Amino acid sequence: MPHNAPFAQIARIGVPRPMTSVSSAADQLSANDPFIIKAYQLLAQNKLQEVATLLNEAQRNTPYDPRIFMLGARLAEQSDKPNEALEAMEHATRLAPQWWPAQLEYGLLLARLDRNAKALEQAEKIFALESRERMVLAGVIDIAVRCGDMAQAARYTEHALTHYPSDPVLLMNLARTQFFSQQYEAALRSWSAVLEQEPANMQARYGRLRTLLQMGRNDEALQDAQQLLAHAPDDAVYRYFAQVAQGQTPPTQPVELQEELFGGLARQYDLHMVRYLRYELPQQTAAKILEIFPDRRFNLLDLGCGTGLLGVCLGRIDGGMVGVDASESMIAQAARHHVYDKFHKVNLLDAVRDTPDALYEVIAALDVFPYVGDLQPVLGNVHRILQPEGFFFFSTEAAPEPGTDYALQASTGRYVHGRAYLERLLEQAGFALASIEEKTLRYEAGEPVAGFVVTAQKGR
Repeated sequence: MPHNAPFAQIARIGVPRPMTSVSSAADQLSANDPFIIKAYQLLAQNKLQEVATLLNEAQRNTPYDPRIFMLGARLAEQSDKPNEALEAMEHATRLAPQWWPAQLEYGLLLARLDRNAKALEQAEKIFALESRERMVLAGVIDIAVRCGDMAQAARYTEHALTHYPSDPVLLMNLARTQFFSQQYEAALRSWSAVLEQEPANMQARYGRLRTLLQMGRNDEALQDAQQLLAHAPDDAVYRYFAQVAQGQTPPTQPVELQEELFGGLARQYDLHMVRYLRYELPQQTAAKILEIFPDRRFNLLDLGCGTGLLGVCLGRIDGGMVGVDASESMIAQAARHHVYDKFHKVNLLDAVRDTPDALYEVIAALDVFPYVGDLQPVLGNVHRILQPEGFFFFSTEAAPEPGTDYALQASTGRYVHGRAYLERLLEQAGFALASIEEKTLRYEAGEPVAGFVVTAQKGR
């Protein structure tokens, strides 16, 4: 598996394939198999109307077949009708209350739709119904991981290992949950157990590399990094972590790592940031922008736009709103708000370098500079592409040590910046005015994350 896939986990379980024995449904279910098989094929080809026609015909033949409603749920979900998908799956589970494939698919749907509390309850129900079947165990682990409950995912995985001891995929699953629960010693044992069985497993080696770095065991981490680079010498992420393991501070994170970090978080990002981390910068920045431009007449470049929280807080403006992000998944979520006019999936360094002069009245970069160390090329290009008297709003995490320009925090993997460094770069870039406010950016594990919120204005 490539390193930029999520940490290894059991293959996601789709809608169960047609079965010939279903304990709680009509005996004649197999009569629908040709319809079901063909419907799956058409669904994979996105031929939604043809799927609907087939399912209507199948329902007329056997209206109590839960698989029809499971497919109907997939059709509705693929058609961006989540409420209809839930209704169809709930009906399928009522038709087959003891059939784990229906119950599992309902749990996975709840997790995909971010109904986390209900999805976790459903996972417990499925686990009580069938706790030995490999696909069930894979499914409930997947639900727990999707919902961010690593403790529950670890419990399911440890149980699975009692039935499938030393299974490398389960061990990787366990290592993943241990890593994200900050149980680094346990994660190291799990990654190493996989590598004892499969020395060429690059996904496990990458996981062990990340774990060793978190533990401060850089010499051992470097050995894994070197083996990864021997396997893929041009890989930017492996090169980045090799530098970190050698005690170097790379000037920025590779975009591939940012996609890895955020690609799987896109659907939950807004809820996680706003509700759990108490992240308020988009609202606060939007208020500042609209105070300056009460008529809403300005062009905005949103660097590291993520899921579009700033755009949502601003609403429609009388001008162009362009979002830039390295994560395609984040951009897809931002596009759902229908406030941005255009998106570019590109590294923000490349975005500001390649943008023509004097295009924007406002440029924002909120919670993105923790993934960029050297800010000099960014600030210089931002000044160039701002219109005269244009505004630049950005945030970054504060370096705890005085005199620091920028540093990479081992505990978080994010960059921090010094106040004097920011002041110096803003002056060098040519900004006429700049205010730097010390502020809590968000909370992590209940603790405030200290940072700087900067408002800079270009001269005439």
